Amino acid sequence: MSSEVLCHIPRFHTALAEWAACLILILFLKKRFKGWKLVLIIILSLIIQSLWQFTAGILPLAYWIPGMMFAVFLMWAFIFIACDVTVLSALYWCIHAFIMAEFAASFEWQITFYITSNLVLKLFVQQIIEYILLFLIYSLVFVLNYFLESRYMKNRTILDIRIRDLVTVFGIALFVFIISNLSFITQDTPFSGRYAVEIFYIRTLVDMIGLVLSYSQREQKLWMHAKTEIGALQNVLNRHYEQYRHSKETIELINRTYHDLKHQIAVIRAEKNPEKKAEYLDALESGIKYYEALNKTGNAVLDVILTSKSMACIDNKIHFSCVADGKLLNFIDVLDICSIFGNALENAIEGAKNIKDEERRLIKLAVYARNNLLIINFGNYYESKLKFENGHLITTKKDHMLHGYGIKSIKMAAAKYGGTVNIDTKDNWFSLSILIPLQNNNESEVKENEEV
Repeated sequence: MSSEVLCHIPRFHTALAEWAACLILILFLKKRFKGWKLVLIIILSLIIQSLWQFTAGILPLAYWIPGMMFAVFLMWAFIFIACDVTVLSALYWCIHAFIMAEFAASFEWQITFYITSNLVLKLFVQQIIEYILLFLIYSLVFVLNYFLESRYMKNRTILDIRIRDLVTVFGIALFVFIISNLSFITQDTPFSGRYAVEIFYIRTLVDMIGLVLSYSQREQKLWMHAKTEIGALQNVLNRHYEQYRHSKETIELINRTYHDLKHQIAVIRAEKNPEKKAEYLDALESGIKYYEALNKTGNAVLDVILTSKSMACIDNKIHFSCVADGKLLNFIDVLDICSIFGNALENAIEGAKNIKDEERRLIKLAVYARNNLLIINFGNYYESKLKFENGHLITTKKDHMLHGYGIKSIKMAAAKYGGTVNIDTKDNWFSLSILIPLQNNNESEVKENEEV
């Protein structure tokens, strides 16, 4: 095999690499079709990609770049038709697949050339060896690619493609394409090679660098998201703690108001004007209804949070029932109590307050112990459509990058104590259950309560 042959990767090898790179991504993306329709799209894509590569191979050199652009378009069409993604997302994944395909084809053909170049074999034997090497090398490359993609694709952040992501990966692909093919266009540059082996070595190396840069871009995106998420979770935690402090001051004010009620009652009794008396009674009733929101569970922090949320329920005409043994929470940190109960009740109120039928605006809370487990159960009626992805509830708000941290914060708080969080939705009833192993002190309290 001559060195001139090295410079020309067989067209089928290129088509197979482009098709396989797209297929790996399609396996992880949400499908537009299923079953035989998807299989048909996959098979037709390989046939069309191969036919075009063979056609491009006989076109004049002047059509090389347009031919390459059309091959990329076919890759984009394959992803866009097979997957339920936007045009922008399909273009992003197409470019990433193109970088992967360029490396795979270049790497495979360089290895194949190295192994077969010094062998004196009959043509059909050499072709058999080439196809065996093609199968083995592509299997190795794309299996590794699959495992790399599985690491990234399980994170929803990677699937959220934005303009800056597209610009970045396009810049990487453009750099790779120009540098790796520069030597084929002209050898009169500092970055060009002069011999076939040297030129192809540069191409494979640059393609590999492009692939590394492409994955590095995704690593940076994950890191930035993790940083943003930590900050957002901390903000959620701080907000609920501030609400707790503010509510504590409000409750103290309510208590002082309650003690003043007896003086107001004396004034009402002395009032002879029926209209003024009725006005005083309405004001008095308004004050009493907020005092009724006060909770006494045995845990001061929980009392403040429940009182604050009870007031919010009163304002939104939500029926809130609570049966809670707050003493069971004594081993949980103040910030974690704020996170768990603040987030869960805030979500429940958000879901219930927009229900038109006021009789269905229901929220229930239970805190109790069973089998040495602390059980916290939140339940509320809902009418809005919930969205799940990979078994996880995700926010329905427009920008999920800025929302959806409530449930995550609850899960993180429960995990600190070895707990788990379960979500169940049935017959328009949302149930969030938290199970946390009880600490030794709490276990003894439970036994004492059971004996009593």
